[in-house]
Amino acid sequence: MPQFDFTQALPQVLWLTLVFGILYLIVRGLLPRVQTVVENRRERIAADLREAEAARVAAEAATSGGSSAIADARGRALAVTGKARDAANAATAAKLAEVDSSLKAKAEAAAQSLSAQRAAAVAELDKVASDATVDLVKRVAGLDVSNDEAAKAVKKVAA
Repeated sequence: MPQFDFTQALPQVLWLTLVFGILYLIVRGLLPRVQTVVENRRERIAADLREAEAARVAAEAATSGGSSAIADARGRALAVTGKARDAANAATAAKLAEVDSSLKAKAEAAAQSLSAQRAAAVAELDKVASDATVDLVKRVAGLDVSNDEAAKAVKKVAA
């Protein structure tokens, strides 16, 4: 093997030095360009991060502004619906009061009518009772009693 042949070691060391020297010079020449690219990349990443942070802050501000606008709109909507509900309740209460007064008037009229009919029925019943009394006294006792006397007797008993 040539690596273990020390007679050829000197040329190999020279070639090794020459190749590594050339590679060192190439890398040394390219290193500033690589450093520039790395530095540009670092600056671009930092700028992108700053831009993303600014966008996040703007989005949070827009969200909080939107939330307050939504809260204001919700408050106005609740106020409007509250007014509408109050107006509807007032209208309903007025209508109920109107219907209630109408029903009370009808109930009073019905009570008066019922009272008049009851009085008429009682008067008719008294007349029928007095007629029946006259007829009954005539059949049972054989006496003639006037309608006025029979009506007085029926009223006396009924009271």
